[in-house]
Amino acid sequence: MPRPRPAPSASAAPVLSREAAQHFLAALPEAAVLTRSKSEGGGVEILFANERFAALTGYDAAALTGQNTRVLHGPKTDLLAGRPNSASPWPIEAGENWLHRRDGAPFFCSWEFRPLAPDLLIGVYRDISEVRRFQEAMIHSQKLDTVGQLAGGVAHDFNNLLSIINGYCEILAGKLAALPAAQKDLQEIHRAGLKAAGIARQILEFSRRQETEARAVNPNTLIREIGDILRRVMGDGVKVELRLASDLGNTRIDPTQFQQVLLNLCFNARDAMPQGGKLTVRTFNHNADAASGRLAGGSYVGIEVRDTGEGMDEETRARVFEPFFTTKPHGTGLGLSMALSVIRGAGGELSLRSKRGTGTTFEIFLPETAEPEQVFSTALPTLHGNRGTETLWLVEPDEVLRKMVSGILAVDGYRVHEHASIGNALAFAAKAPPPQLVLMDCGATDAGKLVHVLLARNARLKVLAVSVESPAAALGEMSPRALGHLPKPFALSTLLRAVRGLLDNAGR
Repeated sequence: MPRPRPAPSASAAPVLSREAAQHFLAALPEAAVLTRSKSEGGGVEILFANERFAALTGYDAAALTGQNTRVLHGPKTDLLAGRPNSASPWPIEAGENWLHRRDGAPFFCSWEFRPLAPDLLIGVYRDISEVRRFQEAMIHSQKLDTVGQLAGGVAHDFNNLLSIINGYCEILAGKLAALPAAQKDLQEIHRAGLKAAGIARQILEFSRRQETEARAVNPNTLIREIGDILRRVMGDGVKVELRLASDLGNTRIDPTQFQQVLLNLCFNARDAMPQGGKLTVRTFNHNADAASGRLAGGSYVGIEVRDTGEGMDEETRARVFEPFFTTKPHGTGLGLSMALSVIRGAGGELSLRSKRGTGTTFEIFLPETAEPEQVFSTALPTLHGNRGTETLWLVEPDEVLRKMVSGILAVDGYRVHEHASIGNALAFAAKAPPPQLVLMDCGATDAGKLVHVLLARNARLKVLAVSVESPAAALGEMSPRALGHLPKPFALSTLLRAVRGLLDNAGR
């Protein structure tokens, strides 16, 4: 191990003339200044600045002579702390903070001062704005992940409550068939429950705990759903115009992800119009020529988001889809890169046109599908009985939800054993015959163990997962034909069909 070198004495410090120091800084490949060593008001006097320092700060190099380094400070800059220690023969001051260029633009900078002579310092400055933005984006992402986990947990409990509310609406619908007024009131409760279930699904999607579900949709329907939200968030100063083609085709994409992309583009448009303006969302059909190279040949559904804002220069346009690139002081730089990923994941393309002073237009192109739109119905489903006789195990911690589901299955003829936890079910498995089907959250602790135990005693076991996540990852040893997925909240009629469908499926 090398021995530590002794600190040099003050007399050993190199001494250069001011002229020699200026020649040295002029040839230095980094932004640097020669300053006095005496602190004045949190800064030091600049005696010489090289051209790279002038380019970094926007000041004329000659004009900086005689200025205090505090000229670079602004509303985002804290006072420099930790002045050189006068007791040390080799004082060094290093730090980083927000500084401001001559035009007021902030940039995050690191600096390091070293002594050149008893009364002179050399300071080297480096622009580390990109590094800072990356760090802030990562911190913001971690915060969002934490909030997402909390939101996902709340949405999970919320889904249980909605399953109970919507389930009992279905049960009561048959009992109140002879009372039209009561049926109408019940329909309103059920409609509100379904709307709340949609909100819960969105929360789970935003928190990335909901499996994405691409389906045939019409963008006009999804745009109209968030039309009121758009008008509210744009504010009174921005006019919102929806120009939706009456003959627009359908496409396949996850509805929640599509609306996220659209909202992100509209929020960017709002930020580009601080003094107000106009936002236009237009839909159209588009036939692409394979020779154009922009899109594969075929029919596409187009969505255009156009603003009358500030527009972008060429450099910004070239980088706008880069992860972590942002022109906003507190932006993460992830919105547009994620939007591009979603659209390309659906087989489409996202592009933009923009110039300074002429606004910005984003265009989304998604492949058209001949499939009919999968419309979400708010009508109360009829509970048609399928009359089963098999033995089912229901594992559900929520007592009210467990009683409701167990009750509807029992009314339909099934023999149901209720369990409040996987542990209770495992204990019961040691002394009871195995079921034909088990309903449970396959993401719960020991869910895989329970399935393994039951499969050893009944190779034709079926599992219906009533969990947010797909059960395939947790129960990889099971055949897809023996495994069903019914995320909460679910309609009781859908539950009965799912149970009967799995039991009637002879495959393993």
